[in-house]
Amino acid sequence: MNIILVIIDTLRYDYIRAHGANDFIQTPNMDRLCADSWVFDNAWLASYPTIPHRTDTLTGKYGSPFHTWQPLPWDWLTFPKLLREAGYATQLIHDTPHLVNGGHNFDWPYSAWTPIRGAEVDRPWIDARSEWPPNWKKDPLFDFVTDKQLAGSHILYCYLRANRKRHRPEDWNTAQLFLKACEFLHDNATRENFMLHIDSFDPHEPWDAPEEFMRMYDKTPGYDGTIDPRSFMHGAIRNAADVPEAALNRVKAAYAAKVSAVDKWVGALLDTLEETGLAKNTAILLTADHGTNVGEYGRFGKKAPVREQEGHIPFIVHVPDGGTGRNDMIVQPQDAFATILGIAGVPMPDGLGSNDVLAVARDGKQEPRAVALSGQSADAWCREDRSGPILFSVFDKQWGLEWAPRPEDCRLRARDALDDVAAKNEGVVERLHQAGLDEIARRGIDPALLQWLRARGESDCPKDACFFDGYPKPKGWHSYWSNYPKRWD
Repeated sequence: MNIILVIIDTLRYDYIRAHGANDFIQTPNMDRLCADSWVFDNAWLASYPTIPHRTDTLTGKYGSPFHTWQPLPWDWLTFPKLLREAGYATQLIHDTPHLVNGGHNFDWPYSAWTPIRGAEVDRPWIDARSEWPPNWKKDPLFDFVTDKQLAGSHILYCYLRANRKRHRPEDWNTAQLFLKACEFLHDNATRENFMLHIDSFDPHEPWDAPEEFMRMYDKTPGYDGTIDPRSFMHGAIRNAADVPEAALNRVKAAYAAKVSAVDKWVGALLDTLEETGLAKNTAILLTADHGTNVGEYGRFGKKAPVREQEGHIPFIVHVPDGGTGRNDMIVQPQDAFATILGIAGVPMPDGLGSNDVLAVARDGKQEPRAVALSGQSADAWCREDRSGPILFSVFDKQWGLEWAPRPEDCRLRARDALDDVAAKNEGVVERLHQAGLDEIARRGIDPALLQWLRARGESDCPKDACFFDGYPKPKGWHSYWSNYPKRWD
């Protein structure tokens, strides 16, 4: 059985129309995949955001309790390595620049890997002058964002130059990504044992979508579908006192447009599977690393703590002749590891936090989790610049708790609701607070940290505790995106 893993960055669960939570989004291709798959409606991110999530997925383990943002250790066990040992050819095709740029090491587990240039923080080219792409044009709606603010953004010195020759629909990085995946399928149409990992950075920011998709969601009379790059400045939009409602709606339309643009190329992948005959012996697991905010809480883009908008992710598993259905068990990204090995018939190693959720759904077995934990790595818990008492989030099938050491500092929201209702639901807060603490302990957190959490944060945070059970960062290493160039002229 061939296997395709599709990770789509920044895709909200409720922005797939088949999930039934959004009646305006247009995702016909992901909808048809859902119709022929097992759909897991309670999937929640664990380690947050991009690189920690991929570490969850590739290793099937928790980072006690969350992985941090640092390179993938050379000697860690990954499911691509196990598949290679079982005779699979493993290929990574990605436009998510973090996977390999800056020494993140997510190339080495695969037999081969192919990068696609052009995503948000990619830095492929220096030039003295870059003209705007044809779909960019200033609009008076965004005059509240200054040219100086735009000029100081990596949008101009990275993203613009990475897309300096973009004219045709096929020039967009998402199109190139999925077209390269289609090329791989044609080249391997007779193969019985490949694993293809497609990692799509879109619909990550900037929400820069082709005109045809913008016009799907913004019906303003006379609007031509072009985008003012000042609309990418989400900080200015969030903080401006008098942002026109039409400008906010344009930004919301841009996220939906980018989701639909990604969906178009997912469709090209599904069509190629049919054309090559690979559909009969190729399984697909489609998921996302996290969602985003599209105006909720006055936010655009992902933030912390993790809430429904960031935390609720799609998790769709298709196996030819493998059945279909919807399941509401709680799923986390670690489960991709065991589920993929189960599809391949490869034995699962002991001691990981991964569950073959497809087997559980098919066999009606007991659900493996009562709650999901989502958050950033624990090394932020004791930082002096940490804002507020919230450390991570706990989700069950009805509620989302923003977890603080003291229950009275927690915030509680019903699923799909924005208001904090902790004061009216003290029993729910206590239950989820204890469940989160129990799950933290189960994952093997440093004893000093666990003692501090159990004492409800009454003492000082133990700053010398071990916040991550992985290897230390390589000497001198820093994340790729923390070193943007300030000027190229």
